[in-house]
Amino acid sequence: MKHIFYKENQLSALIIGDMAQDNTFLSPAQNICKSLHVSVLAPQIQKVVLENKIDLIFGTLSYQGISYLKVLQEIKQINPKIEIILFLKVEDVDYLYDALALKCSRYLYLKEEEEHVFKHFRDGLDVISHKDIFLKDTQYLSALIESSVVSQSDIQGNVTYINDNFTKVTGYTKEEIIGKNHRILRHPSNGPEIFQEMWGTITQGKVWRERVLNKNKDGSDFWADTIIIPFKDEKTGEIIQYIAIRRDITQMLEERRAIHAREIKANEQTKLSEAKDAFLILFTHELKTPLNAIINFSQYLHKNMYRIEDIPKVKQAHLLEQIYKSASSMLENVTNILDLSKLRNHKINYTYTLFNLKESIQDVIGKHESLALENKKDVVFQDDGSEVHISSDEFRFKQIIANILSNAIKYGSSVVEVFLLCDKEKIEIIIEDDGKGIVDKQSVFELYEQSSGGITNMEKKGTGIGLTFVKLLCVDLGFSCVIEDSKTLGGAKFILTKKLKD
Repeated sequence: MKHIFYKENQLSALIIGDMAQDNTFLSPAQNICKSLHVSVLAPQIQKVVLENKIDLIFGTLSYQGISYLKVLQEIKQINPKIEIILFLKVEDVDYLYDALALKCSRYLYLKEEEEHVFKHFRDGLDVISHKDIFLKDTQYLSALIESSVVSQSDIQGNVTYINDNFTKVTGYTKEEIIGKNHRILRHPSNGPEIFQEMWGTITQGKVWRERVLNKNKDGSDFWADTIIIPFKDEKTGEIIQYIAIRRDITQMLEERRAIHAREIKANEQTKLSEAKDAFLILFTHELKTPLNAIINFSQYLHKNMYRIEDIPKVKQAHLLEQIYKSASSMLENVTNILDLSKLRNHKINYTYTLFNLKESIQDVIGKHESLALENKKDVVFQDDGSEVHISSDEFRFKQIIANILSNAIKYGSSVVEVFLLCDKEKIEIIIEDDGKGIVDKQSVFELYEQSSGGITNMEKKGTGIGLTFVKLLCVDLGFSCVIEDSKTLGGAKFILTKKLKD
């Protein structure tokens, strides 16, 4: 198994005595060490240890009749944790008791182990490496546990232990929590399925991990990345307890939410800015067309005032009619914008009267005859023969029908059909066209939205506020308005509905 703290060739060794003169050993030993020091002289042995970080002293207790016992004793006093592996010879028997007092990692008889010297050296380094790994892993685990909210419970979920961080985060003291069930932390917004999954996992001896919303002692929320580890009896294999390690991620989630909220707000501001730019372009275009007509036609009449009698009456009437229609179109656009502002701020006053629904619809259709003629569209009206009267604001109702109808005329291909249907419960007004239809049937009701592509797309016809106006008026007057695909004509189908009991 790989350990995150383990690195090969990271240990330093000092070779002493007979091994220091064995080149067949020193060459491979050099390859598995970070640094390899060699010495046969006692003073030099101590100097090497004092000047370098030595992890292992490896070699014989004596060399050519000179014992290293004294220097090794001094080294052990200075650094008790240093690892020593000694090979003993027959002549070392006189020092055997003192040598054992060194408490070396391993004692070996040189005569029997001489052929396995390198193996013992490599095994010694491996033991030191794994001992260092275990120490660092333990330190890492301790640091992890200290920074986490840790609790221990029996197989029923009753708490048997908590660490200090548990109290800091949750507010519960050991006296308040020990012996209580973990349900004391359960937040009411958590569904039962999350705990069913948890118990289903840990009772099978598997580790369970999930983000869980907990409730602190003061009632505040506590989001935790939770890991529950089942512990089994080594002999029976039965689960005897559970350890829960929770990492408080409340602040992290709050920061993420704040960042996400800022991003959403920034995107909304960008979209709003783009929408306003689009509206200005479109609205300017809508004003420019009738304004040019007013200027050109009135300028023509003004220049020809001295010979006004020479201009045919029919042409004069046509020019004046075009000026009137253009001015009316501009006034309608400006009025819609002013009314929309009032609508959004709930400052519109409504005048309720009892009126004939069929006559009102036919009146709106009649006023749009010139627009239909200009766009080469046929407008067909049909009803079920009912004479329906409703109590509402007739002027505002006509505005709803006018906005939908004008859209159908502008975006249709050749025909627009209007239906009035009534039963005992409701009335329905259906306006269908044979245009390209509407893809996003919800966003078209938002301010400045239109059904086609970019801002300068020539298919955009109008200011983009009409359907927003319809949406707000319908809410105030108790109508519902939905858009469907027309199955008969293939374009858009607007359905206005009002329940008669309303």
